[in-house]
Amino acid sequence: MLTPSGWAILNGDDPNVRWMADQTCAQVVTFGLAESNHIRASDVTLDWPNGTLFKLHADGEIRQVRIRLFGRHMVYPILAAVAVSLAEGFTLDQVIPALESLPPTPGRLEVVKLGNGTFLLRDDYKSTLETIDTALDVLSQIPAQRRIVVLGDVSEPPGMQGPIYRQIGERLASIVSRAVFLGGNFRRYATGASRGGLPKDALINAGRSAFKAAEVLRDELGPDDVVLIKGRDNQKVERVAHSLMGRSVRCDIDFCDAKVVCAECPMLERGWKGKRVVI
Repeated sequence: MLTPSGWAILNGDDPNVRWMADQTCAQVVTFGLAESNHIRASDVTLDWPNGTLFKLHADGEIRQVRIRLFGRHMVYPILAAVAVSLAEGFTLDQVIPALESLPPTPGRLEVVKLGNGTFLLRDDYKSTLETIDTALDVLSQIPAQRRIVVLGDVSEPPGMQGPIYRQIGERLASIVSRAVFLGGNFRRYATGASRGGLPKDALINAGRSAFKAAEVLRDELGPDDVVLIKGRDNQKVERVAHSLMGRSVRCDIDFCDAKVVCAECPMLERGWKGKRVVI
């Protein structure tokens, strides 16, 4: 229970949170993009490949801020951090440099530039529907020679799977020029993508093989191409990124529930040939 001397830092753009302001005796600070918030951002712009630009309105000041995180959705945790920091007595001059230096979490809209000038947009940590939509929002804003996606299965799809996969496929047609699908839902994705106008020869079925997904792309990527790599955690689609980044990837199991990232797993380069897989 918050006391009158405490602080309630609330997302003022979210009606599921905003009502809490009337349920507490603590001091309330709201953050968000709406002008009604105490701490807010305006003029949010993707600054590819550096991060995101926005104007911060806080503590009676307006500051230009460039963060290394990508996307409108990542502005919200930054605003929350500003609100908490100001409530704790820090100044904007102390807070802004720290937030501007914060790097993306590995595998969460993390940008990797390859030696040939291709950019990988790694979002391979998880693949719930809302994170797919968010990643595609960011990809759609990137000025690229070509936008390409490597897309695995949806984690815990909230409803009937067929319509969900077809809807994603249809959306891809307005964003990418090529799509490589990993997992068991190629037909569903492809139906939607074809309906959206993406040519059939732009749709690649890699089955359950991370090897094949990487091989399809390796020889055709060039400067200023952007490849979004997205898939659920137990598919370990990050292996595609590691392969394109030049690591010797020999692990090609199609399901792994180990709670370790591939980069730290000794089997990534060793592979499982002749060994029993026990996860």
